[in-house]
Amino acid sequence: MFSKTGTILDAICEKKVEEVSAITEREFQLWKVQALKAPEAIKFSQAIIQKRPGIIAEIKKASPSEGVIRENIDVASIAKSYKTNGASAISAVTDKQFFKGQIEWISEVKKAVDLPVIRKDFVIDERQVYESKAAGADAMLLIAAILEESQLKDLYDLCYELGMESLVEVHTLQELEKALRIGAEIIGINNRNLKSFGVDNSTFSSIAQHIPDDKIVVAESGIHSREDLLYMKNANADAVLIGTHFMRATDPGKALAELIAGII
Repeated sequence: MFSKTGTILDAICEKKVEEVSAITEREFQLWKVQALKAPEAIKFSQAIIQKRPGIIAEIKKASPSEGVIRENIDVASIAKSYKTNGASAISAVTDKQFFKGQIEWISEVKKAVDLPVIRKDFVIDERQVYESKAAGADAMLLIAAILEESQLKDLYDLCYELGMESLVEVHTLQELEKALRIGAEIIGINNRNLKSFGVDNSTFSSIAQHIPDDKIVVAESGIHSREDLLYMKNANADAVLIGTHFMRATDPGKALAELIAGII
């Protein structure tokens, strides 16, 4: 059900296989009904290119590399603060086991603000796509590294059939080629080395130069300072996804405002 990478992704995806296998047919059919009745999605792609770079502000409780980042999370409050301070879209990390997230965060954000919400999780099965739409997601993450090309294309196409969009994440040129072959319009470049957990911002510039101009390019991971943000802007990032830097701050929205002041 997933492609092994020799990284932390293998353990995460093995757990995800267990979670998907535990989904009952009744739950799946309910999500299908809810997905068809869900409100029309807000265009994630359009929202993140209105400013340069657009800020995809993330709600994240923990990660394998950082441990617990923020103990107590008031999703609605953070979402409102993000919007007030200049976010173009909001990312909700919903993985339970490794990131301490919740699928319910998507609907909480949707109730609080009118920004598009992208679900960040480890999607390996069509049931998760229906679950995302039923929960109210406007877009969802698909990780090229963990999916065979045919599987990536099937999940990508289903995402769009249900009215959502997809951010296809790549770490290497080989994964970029896969993303381009399946027609990905929004491509995320993750600067984190998943074997060492180290971050190298030059990963973005080295891969981004190979992406056609008609694609939307998002920089992910390793953006903690104004210098980092300027680097990504100068490397032609259309948008940046920032989580840890904001979530470690006492006021995530204020941290966002301080980061982008005079830059965006």
